[in-house]
Amino acid sequence: MAIYNLTDQLIHELGKQIINGDLKPGDTLPKVEALSEIHGVSRTVVREAYKALATRRLVKSVPKLGTIVCPRSEWQWWDADVLTWASNEGLNRNFLLKLNEIGLAVEPVAAKLAAKHATEEDIKHMTYCYNQLEKSLGDKEAWAETDYYFHKSIYDASNNELLVNMMQMLFKAQLEYRYMTISSMNNMPDTTERYLKLHKDVLIAISSKDERTAYQKMYELQEELAIILTQTED
Repeated sequence: MAIYNLTDQLIHELGKQIINGDLKPGDTLPKVEALSEIHGVSRTVVREAYKALATRRLVKSVPKLGTIVCPRSEWQWWDADVLTWASNEGLNRNFLLKLNEIGLAVEPVAAKLAAKHATEEDIKHMTYCYNQLEKSLGDKEAWAETDYYFHKSIYDASNNELLVNMMQMLFKAQLEYRYMTISSMNNMPDTTERYLKLHKDVLIAISSKDERTAYQKMYELQEELAIILTQTED
């Protein structure tokens, strides 16, 4: 058990260094023996850590060179740990904008499917989630969580298990995404009001079984998020 704990710690430490750019694509990691001494762990721990990072395609073994960091295009971005490291390390706004691009592509479809398939129970739960979102204004953590669960209620109503699973897999990254947007909106009351209204418009469209409007309003909501993130660049 102790070995596995040490391995997990080393995996997370190295994974974060790769994601945040301390270790860049093409960099060579220390040899097993050297890293073992640096971290005061066994060589088995280091080998297991390198193996885990290779599974996520963050590193690869190259003959005569050793273990090197892979290009970003090869990384397993949908891995839960990689997503967590990406959203934790520096609240990378570029990463959050890429997450928003996923939202632009997927969330309108989820809303349209929800308008088509939602049951009365789905609508009731969605309405509850919206009401909680409305009450959470001014509370950053509560807003992030209630906003996530409102969107999740839409995915749940879509009758598409793949969409539901994707939303669950993105949980940590989605929370960080929402922390960033609500922080940005604290000094933008007009934007906050419009953002909340768009949520209500999506709810009304889904409740009315209006697939086209549900799609359009969700797309507008995702565009609003992109504007918020862009306007508050460091």
